[in-house]
Parts: sequence; C-alpha cells; structure tokens
Amino acid sequence: MSVHLSEEEQLEAMKRWWKEYGKTIIISALVAIGAYFAWNAWQDQQRNKAETASATYEELLKVVSVEPGQTLGESQRSTAEHLAAELKAGDSTSLYAHNAAFFLAKIAVAQGDLDKAVTELRWVLSQKPDLATEQLANLRLARVLLAQQNYDEALSLVQTPPTTGFASEYAEVHGDVLKAKGDLDAARTAYEKALSSTTPQQQERFMVLQMKLDDLKQPTASIASPTATPEETAE
Repeated sequence: MSVHLSEEEQLEAMKRWWKEYGKTIIISALVAIGAYFAWNAWQDQQRNKAETASATYEELLKVVSVEPGQTLGESQRSTAEHLAAELKAGDSTSLYAHNAAFFLAKIAVAQGDLDKAVTELRWVLSQKPDLATEQLANLRLARVLLAQQNYDEALSLVQTPPTTGFASEYAEVHGDVLKAKGDLDAARTAYEKALSSTTPQQQERFMVLQMKLDDLKQPTASIASPTATPEETAE
C-alpha cells in the first residue's frame, strides 16, 4: 500500500480542512484588510488635522504679532480669540492648543482680565501637557496669581524650582512672592538662587535680578510691596 496520499485523498483532505477552517480564514483576512484601510484612513485624518492646525496656528501668530509697545486692536483680538478657540477645540492635547491658550491668557492680561488668564492657564495644566509646557504654565499662572495677591497659591507653584529649564525664572517669581508677603530674607535668598541660575547669555536678565536683590539691601521702610504687572505675566 502506498505511503503517499492519492490525488483524490489529498483533494478530500483539502475539502475537509477548508470546511473546518475556511470560514475563519476568510473572516481573518477581511478583518486584516479592514484594519489596514482603517489604519490608513486614521493616518490620513491625523495628517489632515495636523496640517489644518499648523495653518491655523500660523495665522494666529500673524494676528498676534505686533510691533514693540503696540497692542492688539479690537478686530485683531477678536480674530486671535477665534483662532485660538479653534485650536483648543480641534485637539486639546496638542502643543498648538496649549500655545493658543497661552496667547489667550496674554490677551486677557493685557485687557486686565486676570480671572480669564487664570482660567486659560489652568486649562493648559488640566490637559497634562509635556514637562516644559507644564513648567511654563505654572510659572505664568504664579505671576498672574501674584498680581491678584493670591500669594499662597502662587508660592505653591514656584517654591520648588525645576533643576533644568526655568530654574532661574521660578526662583525669581518665588522671590517676588516672598517679598510681597514681607519675608525679605527668604526673598533675598530666592533672588540669589535666581542669579546663580542665569547663563552668560542672559545679561539683561542678570541685571534685572541684581536690581531686585539690591533693592532688598535698602532700609526695610523704603521697600514698597510689589505688585506684578501685566507685562510680567506675559514673559
């Protein structure tokens, strides 16, 4: 007897195998094909969304770009707010959206609406952004809270400066809040830390910090309680 299957037996075995597994194979193939096209469609959608967001952000940058010393006109401000809102609604997790919220906060500060600025900066933080964006949002929020004389919350945001990135800026705002609270010795220490964290390229910043530190060397009676200006919150 032959040890090999005859053609008829091979055909019959194939039929039985196909009857048992054919449906599963077809379904698996259809699922794989569907997943492939769905993945491509999703990639196209994401690419289109990113391109749209990029174009909207470029338009926003053009609108908010003004000459030094100038402010946005009513029409410019309205357009900027509209574009920023589009970016936030399009993808709240994107850097475009977070930067749009920063612009909205800056516009609000220029208008004297500190509550609106706080809302925008808290929104950025609520989106769980990357570390650098989170640090910047905390820093700007602390400045606005200082301007609102909400010293304790402002202090909580900057009392532990990051080891990299905005270390000097955090220490400076920390000093500003401490000075506003009347803790001049602690403010002096914070300013010294801010000075030590500057780089050789930050000469202008070094001079500002040195002035703040020198101011604390004056008699206590001559030191006025500082109030953060809108311009400081926009740095």
